[in-house]
Amino acid sequence: MSSKVQVCIVGVGRAGMVHARNFRWRVPNAELAAIVDADVERARAAAMELDLGDRFYSDLEHALQKIACDAVVITTPTFTHAPLALKAAAAGKHIFCEKPMALTLKECDQMIEAAQRAGVILQIGFMRRFDPPFVEAKRQIDEGAIGRPLIVRTLTRGPGLPPAWAHDPRASNGMLAEVNSHDFDTVRWLCGGEFVNLFARAGAYKVPELRQRYPDFYDTAIVSAALDNGAMGIIDGVCPADYGYDARAEVVGTEGILVIGALHAPPVTRITKAANVVAPRIPSWPVRFDQAYHAEATHFVQCIREGLSPSVGGWDGRQALEAALASNRSIETGLPISLPLSTEAGAPA
Repeated sequence: MSSKVQVCIVGVGRAGMVHARNFRWRVPNAELAAIVDADVERARAAAMELDLGDRFYSDLEHALQKIACDAVVITTPTFTHAPLALKAAAAGKHIFCEKPMALTLKECDQMIEAAQRAGVILQIGFMRRFDPPFVEAKRQIDEGAIGRPLIVRTLTRGPGLPPAWAHDPRASNGMLAEVNSHDFDTVRWLCGGEFVNLFARAGAYKVPELRQRYPDFYDTAIVSAALDNGAMGIIDGVCPADYGYDARAEVVGTEGILVIGALHAPPVTRITKAANVVAPRIPSWPVRFDQAYHAEATHFVQCIREGLSPSVGGWDGRQALEAALASNRSIETGLPISLPLSTEAGAPA
């Protein structure tokens, strides 16, 4: 393919604009063809920032009728992912879908099958697989630098609540899906195994008042997991975590340990005689994973141009969702949950 890959972004919220700016200005061999958002005024404002003129639309069908594009990037609320992906596949467009992949395993399977039938790429937005520290850790693990992985401990703590629609687990599968999908994928990826059993605990400790409207809401959770290769995983999440954005991991192996990420942003830490230690916090996920977002978008375009399969695809998205669903079921029942789950598992739409 000699011409640039034409990309249409669906959803111009926080994640959507990260992707839109990358495809507009930073990704080689790509061009931002148009943006789509149900909020027309938000779409108009985004189009102005991105210098797209009148190439903004309120729905994907209209956009596909008006523009020529090769790929669709889906960054809308989770409950819209599957319908949008199926429309994109039916139109023969390659698909990049943000996590979590969908609401149910059945939807994940439909997305995978639709992409396969159409012969298009389906890549899932697990950007940690493209983050230099995580990539280096994976390289060392695969080379045996710490022996066989025994425990993978990973966390995601966000400085603020997710969007309001995500407060209701029926529309989002809760924080473990919306925020900690990355952690489930990280555990699988780093240790090279599949989940077989998960046990979780959760509570609404930071924003308990949201339980009045959403009885199943939680903002703090821990998960203990067993994998089929004998490794164990530990995941925790807190959202909002007032001290900033925090995404770190540890891998304990038979011959050593890898520590991935840091609590604060480099490069300057101040220590004074008043016994204060001050370091700049990491304010948000777009800052922490700027390189990773750029790299995953570049990978997506490269796969389209060269006819390659993405390194993180629909199966990875499905497996992370299954782990989140099992963890939610464990929270509800107080019991460990074994996998696999029924393909019908997931929050009702």
